[in-house]
Amino acid sequence: MAKQTVLIIGAGPGGLATAMRLAKTGYDVHIYEAEAVPGGRMRGFSKDGYHFDTGPSILQVPRVYEELFSFCGLRFDDYVTLLRVDPNTRLKFWDKSIIDLTSDLDAFKTQLAARRADLPERFDAWYSEHIRKNDAGYAPYLGTPVRSILGYLNPREIITALTFRPWESLYDHYFNYFQDEQLCYAMAYPSKYLGMHPKKSASVFSLVSWLEFNDGIWHPKGGFTALSRGLAKAATDLGVSIHYNTPVARVLTSQNRVRGIRLENGTEVSAEIVVTNADFGYALNHILTPEQRGPYTNRKLDSMRFSCSTFMLYLGVNKTYPDAPHHQLYLSEHIRSTEPPYVDDSALDTTDPSFYVCNPTMLDPGNAPDGHSTIFVLVPIPNTSHGVDWNEHKQAYRDYIISRLHELGYGDISDHIVSETCYVADTWQNEFRTHIGAVFNLGHDWGQLGPLRPHIRADWLPGLYFVGGAVHPGSGLLTILESAKSSVHFISQDHAVTTA
Repeated sequence: MAKQTVLIIGAGPGGLATAMRLAKTGYDVHIYEAEAVPGGRMRGFSKDGYHFDTGPSILQVPRVYEELFSFCGLRFDDYVTLLRVDPNTRLKFWDKSIIDLTSDLDAFKTQLAARRADLPERFDAWYSEHIRKNDAGYAPYLGTPVRSILGYLNPREIITALTFRPWESLYDHYFNYFQDEQLCYAMAYPSKYLGMHPKKSASVFSLVSWLEFNDGIWHPKGGFTALSRGLAKAATDLGVSIHYNTPVARVLTSQNRVRGIRLENGTEVSAEIVVTNADFGYALNHILTPEQRGPYTNRKLDSMRFSCSTFMLYLGVNKTYPDAPHHQLYLSEHIRSTEPPYVDDSALDTTDPSFYVCNPTMLDPGNAPDGHSTIFVLVPIPNTSHGVDWNEHKQAYRDYIISRLHELGYGDISDHIVSETCYVADTWQNEFRTHIGAVFNLGHDWGQLGPLRPHIRADWLPGLYFVGGAVHPGSGLLTILESAKSSVHFISQDHAVTTA
């Protein structure tokens, strides 16, 4: 008997991981990718002898990747080599003080003791609580398919969850432990992965910080494009067909069921199962017709809360910075504000923005010529719904950000730039097909978590599924890989593999 065919739109990490699991389970899987290479936002680019990652720059919890490959009968190490980053991240504050987040817990507690004598003991208490929080929360919530709202009304689970005070903001969660403002912002910085301010992000995401302390921060040798290539190679080794340079124009339906896709070249491909790994908002606006969108009308989409965008500088420089950590974040005093635009990135910060700098060449020198470096800079900015005219502001903002890099040890960088590329919100929207340039996808407040987030299974259109940062459990590589596992769960429920 012929295998059931699954068509996946997009070769981002979610699409590739879904394809791997489906192929191993026994489906005939085809991925249709608009670009010439895999990765989606993670596809990267090379220019002037330098290679730059785009999209993610931090890899967390390697066991999630190992489990994916193990499920498929493969070894992750045969496809991707991971390099450990230490410190995990350096944070420099508005008053020039520094905190290094590191998985060397003794070294971290030495830093804490220098700040205040009781902080190491408080950190131990926090860490112990999060061992319990991980046991209670990761597998039942992040690592399993979303349930209905009623499905979460389990008295035992509710009692356990209440002990972790989920009503707190992420900042308040840390302040209740440490009463140290800068330490709170340092430990809450992963909220920026979600495009959220620590005082607006739910405290459940403190688990992300614990996972970084416990499992470390990693970098794929060869960059995140090497991770994309590794996932794509594994998928093809499992029998997946990846069709590059093949953008999809439409999902096709008949009698309110999926029947395939139409490519931009007019070719129609038949299948009863379609998974879209395209950006959620982009898919609604460009790949699905109004009749196929179910509850996600224009009005509904406009009411949903999307993340900020990012201003990116990808710099090839003719020197190295051996004393600069791999990951570094400058937190300006504006992060202390709970008022717009600082709390929601609704306007361009032109006076003292926080920013992030990645210096990967010291750990992974193959991305630049000998004696040179690739440096990239990220600044949170408004998404395109806020109407910033980048034709007017781009050059001046670039110059301003370059002038601020001295805060993180790059004071001479303007004299050494030999290659430069700049992305703004419009770039993410137009070149990466990202709805309103919101690179972190939907926000992660309580109204858009779990069962209140878009579902993987499109209940209104049998045969259609979503995978990626918009669905449960949320944005970020770690959670996208978990959404891929959940998508296979739902597909297998609805379209069980049949054997001859």
